Amino acid sequence: MSQKFPFGDIATLGTAPPEMSYPGLSPQLLARTRQLWSVRGLDFDSAWRQAIRQMPGFRALPRLDDTATSAQVDLVFLFDQGLIWVKAVHAAARRGYDHGIPGLDPAQWHGLAALTARLIEQMTALRMLALTDLPLPAMQIARSVSEDVDMLLVLLVRRKLAARFIACRTVEEASSFWRRHIAGGRAFRALTEKLYEIGLDYAPDTDYGRWRKDVLANLGAAVHSNALAMPGTDRQPGTHLGNDNSLHFATFRIHELCAYAQLIKPDLVEALTRAATEPADTDSQAGLAAPLSAIIVNQIQSLSQPAAAPSAGGATRH
Repeated sequence: MSQKFPFGDIATLGTAPPEMSYPGLSPQLLARTRQLWSVRGLDFDSAWRQAIRQMPGFRALPRLDDTATSAQVDLVFLFDQGLIWVKAVHAAARRGYDHGIPGLDPAQWHGLAALTARLIEQMTALRMLALTDLPLPAMQIARSVSEDVDMLLVLLVRRKLAARFIACRTVEEASSFWRRHIAGGRAFRALTEKLYEIGLDYAPDTDYGRWRKDVLANLGAAVHSNALAMPGTDRQPGTHLGNDNSLHFATFRIHELCAYAQLIKPDLVEALTRAATEPADTDSQAGLAAPLSAIIVNQIQSLSQPAAAPSAGGATRH
């Protein structure tokens, strides 16, 4: 975030409703989110406490009294919604692999479980960094999130590649796989070919392609040693993305992961549904994966259109 958040600022009680951890959250976004969960028979409060409140290093947001809009708080709320979904997909993927559920190959279930586990750790760390105003490591993690999203989508559309991925047994084999199939945008190029087949053009010379290249170039500046932004110095405009942008880009990529996975084949939502019901689900998180997919896609417009500042008397910190 662009404002500093000192350590130990807020400790939210475990029984408090989720909105108490997002003081200044747009009432419209909160109401819409609760409606989306309720219409699908899902318990938002319970799922949030299990996935977000109990996460390592959880911290509620402090009140930002000097901001003109609720955009910063809304962003963290949307990011957390994406994290709930990723955790649910991971739980469903574990079940899919353990029980040999049809819909995805065993290698795809295995790859999905492995990569969502990585995403959970990365997103957990990115959230902590975003709330402590540490932009450089946040940028590094945001780039890794983006790469893993591309890799996960490619494993869904290329079954043989998924088999090669899980066959890696050594660091050398994993590094070789990464260089050959993922590094340098190779995974995204393979994905864009599939997206083009369904009418979506994300070639490098499109507006989206150029924007993506610029963002990843900035994120890459944080990964590789350079003197653009030395710790403890004032950063000049244009030399870094900042925590807001890292968090925004990571949230955007999770939204893309969810949306694209519903456009390409195989049908991930159908596979996630089967993983939660065959055999009967005993893991509440796994059962969230399929219905939450529609909610995450619905929230894409909220990410691109920040809400106006809420009126006085909104949610207060607990």
